[in-house]
Amino acid sequence: MPTQLDGKTYFSAQETADAASISKPTLLRWIKTKRVKEAAKRDRNGWRLFAEPEVQAIVKTANVAK
Repeated sequence: MPTQLDGKTYFSAQETADAASISKPTLLRWIKTKRVKEAAKRDRNGWRLFAEPEVQAIVKTANVAK
């Protein structure tokens, strides 16, 4: 379920991976290897939160990779 912060919608790493039709480990590997940018925001527990434009960029990267 997306999270609302400061009037913006953010998605978890799992939600972002699901939107891109990739696994969460693949998303985390892409972040580590700089294939995609790190999430700009984290929640109070340190979990990554991806804004809609970040999710769209990851989906685009995933579509190119297929």
